[in-house]
Amino acid sequence: MKKPKVVVIGLDAATWTLIQPWMAEGSMPNLARLMKGGAKGTLQSVLPPITPPAWTSFMTGKQPGKHGIFNFVESEPDGYAMNYANATSRRSPTVWKLLNDAGFTVGTMNIPFTYPPEKLNGFQISGMDTPSETSPFIHPRELKDELVKHLGHDLQLDLRFLGSMTNDVRRSQVLDEMREMDEQWSKVALYLLEKHPQDVMMFVFMSIDTVQHYFWQYMDKSHFLYDPPLAAKFGDAIRKVYERLDVVVGQIVDRLPAETAVFVVSDHGGGPVVDRTIYLNRYLAQLGLLHYKENATSGLRTLGQKVMRAGFSAIRSTLTSRQKVKLAALFPEMRRKSELAFSSFTAIDWSRTKAYCSEVLAAPPSIYINLKGVKPEGIVDPKDYDSLVNEIIAKIYALKDPRDGQPVIKKVWRREEIFHGPFAEETADLILDWWNENSLFSTSPSFPEDTDQPALVIREHKASETSEWGGTHRLFGILVARSPVINPNMEVQSPRLIDISPTILHLLGVPVPEDMDGRVLESIFKPEFLRAHPLRSGAASGTSEMEQNSGYTDEESAKVEERLQALGYLE
Repeated sequence: MKKPKVVVIGLDAATWTLIQPWMAEGSMPNLARLMKGGAKGTLQSVLPPITPPAWTSFMTGKQPGKHGIFNFVESEPDGYAMNYANATSRRSPTVWKLLNDAGFTVGTMNIPFTYPPEKLNGFQISGMDTPSETSPFIHPRELKDELVKHLGHDLQLDLRFLGSMTNDVRRSQVLDEMREMDEQWSKVALYLLEKHPQDVMMFVFMSIDTVQHYFWQYMDKSHFLYDPPLAAKFGDAIRKVYERLDVVVGQIVDRLPAETAVFVVSDHGGGPVVDRTIYLNRYLAQLGLLHYKENATSGLRTLGQKVMRAGFSAIRSTLTSRQKVKLAALFPEMRRKSELAFSSFTAIDWSRTKAYCSEVLAAPPSIYINLKGVKPEGIVDPKDYDSLVNEIIAKIYALKDPRDGQPVIKKVWRREEIFHGPFAEETADLILDWWNENSLFSTSPSFPEDTDQPALVIREHKASETSEWGGTHRLFGILVARSPVINPNMEVQSPRLIDISPTILHLLGVPVPEDMDGRVLESIFKPEFLRAHPLRSGAASGTSEMEQNSGYTDEESAKVEERLQALGYLE
């Protein structure tokens, strides 16, 4: 029977800011045991630190400009519409393919943005971009029947009540479903380790990310949405998930031989949402850079749009995820009109608009320039591009918190400051920093009739009557690495998410492609290992063109959309 050489455990959104104090109290003993026997580091994500580019950068060892995935959605190259991305948008080979080519077998489970699964020598069970349980999300296909038989039920991909947490019963149901999901994936992981061991294996668990998004305000007394009665009921919800997954980490590690290298990683960290909300398109409209169509603010149209939005919001807050998916599939045109009314994106007059933001995304708030020759109705002459960008940056810095007079947004990144590579120009022109502790804010959709309202709103400090994010992402996640060839009980200096794949390649004696942006974390290895295994650079792994007709069908888009809305990534 094959014995795994490397096992990676992904704890999406895990953060040392929570783990370390709990560990000091004696909690999370399995992670503590791994740390004592190996290396630990604060793992820097990619910019911006969101799931699709982060896990894809982990898998490729490259930043997004070289693999082409920047967000949950991607702008149509010849239009303004946004389409949902998946693994077919990835245009650099994964470390899994490189390992296969080097003669190693690979098995992965539940990594985001691996749908459709790669036909690996081994297996792949794709992650959150899988449309539904009926999709072909497991390779080889016969493995799905085997896992269903082992579990005694179909694999569950969604939390049914997540998008409708309007009362304590629903909140408890969501936490129960999260526990059941963790139990499902842990059973699958342990089964695969026993029955289908591969040279390199990876298992990802997503519940930390979800519980932090929706339950942080019940744990944090300083949170502007803190609710004492709900804190008494749900204040330990996040800790329970961490402790549950610590047990799973222990179960996985205890089944591995001592010589197996173990990596525990998160794609980004987590922290609280703050009380500052920016309506970015509203601000661009106030600056005269965005214009709505003439009839967008007419009385009758405004009333109709408000009715449509109210109905859309009511549906989203009351129906379960499965009910909403069925409704969307039955009435796709009604769904489309409702969502367009809610986002107001189609109310923009492109012939008079110089800059805009796709506000359907909860993160990141990024600004696009309506450039001639790039967008179909572009009006910004390329020679005016730099002056316009400078003007927008200055105006963004002019948005100040009235309580202290300080800029809300401390850094606006030009695209070229973050991204490089053949696909860098596919993303937004300006990326606003929302992930650093001194530059925190949320965004919300702008509506044409509200253009005269403030662009920056300080939220009232009181408990929320609706289900909303209390937590969001931070730049820094976690890294723990243990192996007989890794230094024990050491702190890794400045490790990055993109460094993990090259480090695994080097550990297994595979040359690191010269076009990877990540580097081998040499400091984690014992000197004798490095002397016997000097760094080797290999040929570039290269890039490829995007597959044609590789996106989702309308029905699949509805399912993916509902999942992202329930998770809070779409407004």
